[in-house]
Amino acid sequence: MEIVKSIVYGGLIESITSLVVVFSAAASDADTLKILIIGVANLIGGLFVICQNLMDLKIKYTRVGSNLSDQIDRYQELLGPKEHFLLHAIVALLSYFIFGLVPPLVYGFTYLKSDNKECKLIAVAIASSMCIIMLATAKAYTRGANKFSKYVKTVLFYGIAASMASGVGYAAGHFIKSLMDKLVGLTQSQLPLFLSPR
Repeated sequence: MEIVKSIVYGGLIESITSLVVVFSAAASDADTLKILIIGVANLIGGLFVICQNLMDLKIKYTRVGSNLSDQIDRYQELLGPKEHFLLHAIVALLSYFIFGLVPPLVYGFTYLKSDNKECKLIAVAIASSMCIIMLATAKAYTRGANKFSKYVKTVLFYGIAASMASGVGYAAGHFIKSLMDKLVGLTQSQLPLFLSPR
């Protein structure tokens, strides 16, 4: 159970985050190599955040009840006994990298000949959805779900969150690109002819 908790902790949110990064970068018409680089760079940058989160969980209690007997250790709830911190950290970080690499790698290495952006995004959405469904199901299991409906609710919660976030990310990437294109066009039209780039 501890291993499953660690896999979920490291992979679930990062899977959604990487999906959003790829969708927003693709919407801005970045080429495939740049999207792959942005996805991996995001993963490396987030490494410090997940390490900090793991250390914070290990150090402190985050929820306190009305008396000391009600005190709940958040680390125990999310990962398991603190004595196995090294195991939890290693598994969570491996999960973070494995599931976080899925969207950029799928985008980078599918449809290499045609470089069809729409097909690449569909492949990314399918691969990420499979990861999110698997991790959300595992999360429901670790929380002691005893009814099928609890599994469905958890999967739907994370599936809807991923869909909304990637949709907003795609729209934001497209909007910012069009805004920047207009801004660049406006500034270039104001330059004297001999200074404008060719």
